[in-house]
Amino acid sequence: MITLVTACMNREEHLRQTLPQWLKLPRVAEVVIVDWSNRNPLVGLCELDPRIRVIRVENEPRWVLSYAYNVGVAHATGPTILKCDADCLPASQAVDCVPGEAHFFAGYWKSGAAVKKPSVNGQCIFTKAQFAAVNGYSEFIRTYGRDDEDFYDRMIAAGFARREIPVTQLDFLDHTHEARVANQFDTKAAATPSDLIARDPLYNEMRNSFLARQLPWNRARRTATYATQQSGNRWTVLTREKQNELSVSTEIEQAARLYSLRYIVSVMTKITTEAASRLDERACLAVISARLKPATPAV
Repeated sequence: MITLVTACMNREEHLRQTLPQWLKLPRVAEVVIVDWSNRNPLVGLCELDPRIRVIRVENEPRWVLSYAYNVGVAHATGPTILKCDADCLPASQAVDCVPGEAHFFAGYWKSGAAVKKPSVNGQCIFTKAQFAAVNGYSEFIRTYGRDDEDFYDRMIAAGFARREIPVTQLDFLDHTHEARVANQFDTKAAATPSDLIARDPLYNEMRNSFLARQLPWNRARRTATYATQQSGNRWTVLTREKQNELSVSTEIEQAARLYSLRYIVSVMTKITTEAASRLDERACLAVISARLKPATPAV
């Protein structure tokens, strides 16, 4: 039995296209959809098929993958999980990638980059026991980038070998990177260079990589807690208890920001990372500002 787990924020148009294909996949006995405060609640999707369950989390201002997929897997009843983004169209052969006691499967970004499928890296198949062994996704990672790779790294460190889902078995609906991060940042508004960098994919990947090293995620960490507001036969409405959110110290946040800014400067100017490491935040922003123009609001 396979439980397909997906999560999204304001991506109903994607689900309407991908969900019928998911339901045709062999051995998919359950589809858990995490409705992360979509503008239009997704509870109605339960009517499409008895295998569909919807977990709605209300009052969330922005998309956080780690929270959403951790709560989704927690509500899955099957022993095997296919984690699938809302825009992904797996071929039927993809579910032949059966995880074992000592291995799991994931798409590989290098294979995807070669055929213009950068999102393959976010699709994976594992067991609930493996997920529990590493405590799922790191909830210190709350912006785009490094969330999946950190999960895979910890799975490998726990003794589970990573095998590749063939890139030919994963297709995707077309949409822009701006659409992908639209529920984390306001990508249409004008912004200062500092704002532009804060929502840059490379900046966030470096920041999250730094946080993963400084705040390693493991079974000793407490995942987010939720209060049940409503529940039905195949749907549940939750709110995250934000007062229990794990905090990141100001010192670590500042260090992560400076590390990421220095990395961006080294990439932009092609200076060595050693040279970049001597720059403070003000100097980094001055270099970046000289090379960026604030975005113009969309008309």
